[in-house]
Amino acid sequence: MSSREATSIRPWHPLELDEEQAAALAKDADLNPLIARLLVQRGITTTEDARAFLDPRMLDLLQPDEIPDIDVAVEMILAVRDAGGTIAVFGDYDVDGISGTAVLLEMLHHLGVETVHRLPDRVSEGYGLHPQVVDGFAEAQVDLIITVDGGSNDHEALLQAQQLGIEVIVTDHHPVHQIIEGVPLVHPDRPDRPSLSRGLCGAGVAYKLCWALAREDAGGEKVNDRTRDLLVELLAFTSLGTVADVVPLVGENRIIVKQGLRALSATRRPGLEALMEVCRIDRQQLGAIDIGFRIGPHLNAAGRIGNAEDALELLLTDDPQRGQQLAQKLSTLNQQRKEIESQVVEDCRQELEEGQHPQQGPVVFARQGWHPGVVGIVASRISEQIHRPVWILCIEGDVARGSGRSIPGLPLSDLYTVMRPLVQRIGGHAAAGGLTMDSDRIDALRETLAQYQGSLVASSDPPVRHYDLELKPAELNLALADEVERLAPFGQANSQPLFKISGLRTEGTPRLVGRGEEHVQVTLGCDGSRIPAIWFRSAGRARELTAGGELTVLAHVGVNQFRGRHLQLQIIDLLPASR
Repeated sequence: MSSREATSIRPWHPLELDEEQAAALAKDADLNPLIARLLVQRGITTTEDARAFLDPRMLDLLQPDEIPDIDVAVEMILAVRDAGGTIAVFGDYDVDGISGTAVLLEMLHHLGVETVHRLPDRVSEGYGLHPQVVDGFAEAQVDLIITVDGGSNDHEALLQAQQLGIEVIVTDHHPVHQIIEGVPLVHPDRPDRPSLSRGLCGAGVAYKLCWALAREDAGGEKVNDRTRDLLVELLAFTSLGTVADVVPLVGENRIIVKQGLRALSATRRPGLEALMEVCRIDRQQLGAIDIGFRIGPHLNAAGRIGNAEDALELLLTDDPQRGQQLAQKLSTLNQQRKEIESQVVEDCRQELEEGQHPQQGPVVFARQGWHPGVVGIVASRISEQIHRPVWILCIEGDVARGSGRSIPGLPLSDLYTVMRPLVQRIGGHAAAGGLTMDSDRIDALRETLAQYQGSLVASSDPPVRHYDLELKPAELNLALADEVERLAPFGQANSQPLFKISGLRTEGTPRLVGRGEEHVQVTLGCDGSRIPAIWFRSAGRARELTAGGELTVLAHVGVNQFRGRHLQLQIIDLLPASR
């Protein structure tokens, strides 16, 4: 299945917009009318909300003690430090868990706490805190375990720690099924005590804990300059987890990422500097997209097909030579990850083309030899293409393990109840999940899902995609791009504005660029103006740009910094001029 077949049949429609409300906001807040319209589309309708969105400040972060049990956790941590004890930090193997672990370790070291740490192995151990890990900490004679980005539902391990006399603090943001008595749960979205900070990722929760620790260590007063500088610096790590974990970039998360990008661009951490060089990132123009599509995948590659400890060491090292070595290692791993991922995607597409799966409803792909570290990415890509829930399972002898992904409006979690009798273990949320099952029950699982007629059965009508506004070619200029950039950082719940632009023509011949010539570079023109454009991963559609006649594009408006500052369009789709 080509990307053209998978996406171009989906119609485009403009987002709803209250023009009167937008005009009032533009007047009251003294805003460019275009920015006011984009803000209203994002639910921002007052001058105060517009100010907070366009100028997110650290002062607007909620106080850390607004999160349940954070005061208890602070007291326990400082008590262990004062008694000369040791604290174990247990994180996760993805960017959120790795960066959150780095945040907490740095603050604990700053406060003089003796620490050990551990990240799980994705392939051999899987997600979460397991009893054998607790046993290992007991042998190391730790006094307190702090989890980062997990632990809420690891009941067996939490009870094991209690039996061994080891205190545990759980910091997490995932759905909680049962709260264990006697274990502080620093979680912004607990079912019994939800807080206004819900929406934070694991690294965000860890950062709030560090903030609370620093303040308490200062006697509840203003922290000293050295501690304040560290808290600002740690926003760089926190922003990595916030963007990579795809949490909504609104409210506190928007503040964290906006300020974190500044800290990241100014960082002198040798590993991060080396990694940004490897990723060819212009630190003066660093954006959330650089985290999401460059830095994040490199850090994630360690946990997917290597060792997540390498990514953590890269963040923490103060040795420039070691930083360079680790950056190159992550680059190699990321390239290997891409190759492995591409092969699994191609295997799945071939099965679809051969008609091995039903035409609607959930799809289960399963094969021996697939790498478990890429199944989540592949499930996401295939789900987006076919607009249906997808499970990708790796068969290893008698056991199959894998991940599921779905899209907005089709909650994967609706399937868990009917799947549970056929699997050993399943969990997750509406958009993503994981499971372990006996491999000889895969066919039975497919039959069950094929018969399932709930909300996940695909509609015969192609799903609609939305763009923000329609622009005229004459409106395209560098000033417009700068105005749009005021809405950054872009991400979940704050997508980069997408514009429909008609009346364009191709100037000259499009060029295939990039490694493998998978991208298209083209110049578009109208009434004498020439606008550079890039169309990522669309080499197969380059001919559509040379068919003659006027073009209608769906594109992002941005700035290219190469040899100065120039307007550039990033094409997302190409439509017949009549549409």
